[in-house]
Amino acid sequence: MKGQIAYQDKLPSHRTLASEIGSSAVTVRQAYQELENKALLSSGIGKGTFVSFNVNLSAGIKGRTQNELNLSLVAPLNGPLLKPLSVQLSALANADLSAYCDYEADAGNPEQLAVLHQWLKTQGIDCEQSQVIVCHGAQHALLVAVLACTQVGDRVAVESLCYPGILSVLRQTGRIPVPVALDEQGLVPNSLERLHEQQTIRALMLVASCQNPTGTVMPNQRREQLAKVVKRCAIQVIDDDIYGFLAAEEIKPFFHFAPQQSIYLTSLSKCVSPSLRLGLLVVPKSSRDDYINLVRTTVWLPSPLLMQLACQLITSGAVAKVTQWQKRQALARQNLAKTMLNELEFVNQHLAEHSAYHLWLYLPLGWTSQAFVEVMLGHHIHVSGEQHFRFEGKQRPAVRISLMATQSLSDLKHALGLIRDVLLRRI
Repeated sequence: MKGQIAYQDKLPSHRTLASEIGSSAVTVRQAYQELENKALLSSGIGKGTFVSFNVNLSAGIKGRTQNELNLSLVAPLNGPLLKPLSVQLSALANADLSAYCDYEADAGNPEQLAVLHQWLKTQGIDCEQSQVIVCHGAQHALLVAVLACTQVGDRVAVESLCYPGILSVLRQTGRIPVPVALDEQGLVPNSLERLHEQQTIRALMLVASCQNPTGTVMPNQRREQLAKVVKRCAIQVIDDDIYGFLAAEEIKPFFHFAPQQSIYLTSLSKCVSPSLRLGLLVVPKSSRDDYINLVRTTVWLPSPLLMQLACQLITSGAVAKVTQWQKRQALARQNLAKTMLNELEFVNQHLAEHSAYHLWLYLPLGWTSQAFVEVMLGHHIHVSGEQHFRFEGKQRPAVRISLMATQSLSDLKHALGLIRDVLLRRI
C-alpha cells in the first residue's frame, strides 16, 4: 500500500492485503494484531479494521513502581489523609453497617447525595441536588458524560494536548476527536469556532484549570469568551474540573459561565486520594434519568460503603483541610521546580504562584521525548513524553513531570536535579 493512511480509514481484510503485497493471511493477521496491541488499529466483529490513534494508557502513565521515582503518575500525597481516614474508618466500623451493605436506589442514597451536593456548593457549583450524579471515579464519569451527550460518529473537540484517558474514551465509543489549539492561557476560543464552521462540533472536552498535561489555568476573561462561543455554536461542554481546587480563589469553574451548556465533572481522587473512587457529575435536570441509566448500565453505583466513608470525611472537615494542604504542597513543589529547572523552559514558569500537580517541560534542541524518556529510565525515573498526549500533528518535544509523585521533597529534588543535568548534558 502506498501513501498516507488517515485516521478512521478502513483497512483491507487480511486476505485482500496479503494478496496485494504477496504475503500470507497469517502474517497480515499477526501484523494487524501487533498494531492493535499498540492502539494504532481498532477492530470489531463484522465491522472490519480501522486506523486508530495511539492511546496506550499504561505506556505513558505507569502505576506505582518499586525502587524507582515514578514522575509519570499525577496523584495527591497520602500523608495528611491517613489519620482522619483511620478515624473515619473506625467510626464507620461502629456504625450500622447493614445500612451500606445492599444495593441502593438507582439515584443513590439521598442523605449521601445531600452531603455531596453541599460539598459541590463549596466548590462554586450552583445546582440542585437532583442534578448530582455519582459515578465510580472521574474516568467513569467522563465515559458516562460522553455517552449521554454525543452519538457514535459525532465530532468531539479536545485540547490539542490532552490527557490520554480522554482519547481512550472517545476511541472506544466511536466518537471523532478534533484538536483545538492551546496557548499559555489554555484552549483558544476562536480556534474552536473556526473548527465548528468547517465541521459540526457536537461537544467539547475541557480541562480549564491546571490543564493536563500543560498545567495552564484559563483566566475568567477567557472562560467568558469561550462561553459565548459554545452558546453561539450550541456545543455541549464537559467541564472536567478535577484540578479546579488548585486554581486561585478568583477563578470560577467554567460551569459558572455557561451552566446550560455544561456538564460539570469532578472527583475526590486528586484533591484527597485516588482510593476514594467517587466521580461527580452535575447534569441537566431534563436528562437526569438518562445519566442514571448509563451509570447503572456500566457499574450500577459505587459502593455505598465507600460513599459513606467519603461523606464522613467531608462532614468532619477532613476533605477541606486535606485539599488545602495538597494545594500548599503543590505550590512549594512548583517553586522548587522553578529553582531547579531555571535554565530550562516549561509552561507557566514565570507565574508568581502556581499550584499545578505537574509541569510541561520543553526539551532543548537535539532531544526527542522518546530519547529523553529512555535515558531517564536508565536513571530509574519515569516521565511521560508528549507523544502520549497528542494524536495527530507535530508538537514541540516535551515531557510531563508529576511533582507530587514523591512523598518527600528531597526525592523530588534529586529527580529534578538528574533531569536538569541530563538535559544540559552535565552527566
